[in-house]
Amino acid sequence: MSVETIFEPLVRRKLFASSEEAARKLVRHYILQQIATYRHQIAEFERRHGMDFEQFTRYTSERTALLRRTDRQSDEERQRLAQAIMQDEDDWLEWKVAEDMLQSWLGLQEESPA
Repeated sequence: MSVETIFEPLVRRKLFASSEEAARKLVRHYILQQIATYRHQIAEFERRHGMDFEQFTRYTSERTALLRRTDRQSDEERQRLAQAIMQDEDDWLEWKVAEDMLQSWLGLQEESPA
């Protein structure tokens, strides 16, 4: 199936002047949608943790270091801290992916013709 065939119904119904215009506008819309999605995910992480990604990275590193060097805690306290750190590390990884994907889509937005 060719690109022309895919966009032909849209052009025929005069939703777009040409297949090229349809492709350009639909790709631009998709890029903007992806940017909005990742911005929303990042905002959720910031709301949940009360800090931005850089701050959260430092926070998780500090907590991990604390767990490694603290031997004054009971086994139960260490286990609770370890579980909290594991959850934070899961969030960190998802947050990192969202940050990277946002940058990628923003780059595509810069490259794509209007």
